[in-house]
Amino acid sequence: MRLATITLAKTLFSVSLVAAELSLSNVTDAEVLLNLLKQTRRKIIEISGDGAYDTRSCHDAIRVKRAVPLIPPREGAVFWQQGHPRNLAVGCQKLYGSNKKWKKQYGYHKRSLSETAMYRVKQWFGGKLSLRNYNSQVGETYAMIKVLNKLTGLGMPETQYINLRIEHDGSGLSSL
Repeated sequence: MRLATITLAKTLFSVSLVAAELSLSNVTDAEVLLNLLKQTRRKIIEISGDGAYDTRSCHDAIRVKRAVPLIPPREGAVFWQQGHPRNLAVGCQKLYGSNKKWKKQYGYHKRSLSETAMYRVKQWFGGKLSLRNYNSQVGETYAMIKVLNKLTGLGMPETQYINLRIEHDGSGLSSL
């Protein structure tokens, strides 16, 4: 029996999950990225992922979205064609012996927010799908994401702008 894997996409400044993809365990993360990108019409500035996304197809899909890839090159990576954005990360890796400096310089640590989102899914829903049929599991996954976004939104504070005007009457007392 093949297991199903959930891949999530979230925005950096929002707590909402904007895309989710359920795939069988024999499908790689890199193969799922294109479907995740098709699910949102939002302007994407940066896309971060681990070394599993360091493939030409992922970089091409990110380029089509006009986003900056924040994907560390795999160990022992080689340069691609001249001028490719990935070459900067590969150069950093070759110069310093690891991706550590590149990760710090480009804010790769922000990727941990998506790990937190996956943790929330597992905590709320138990980390397992209850339905057996794959098509039913797809529906179950999207329902979980919708519920999680709703519950998270309910727990967020509402901010309202209040314009206070304080008048001084000269007596040392102020009134609103």
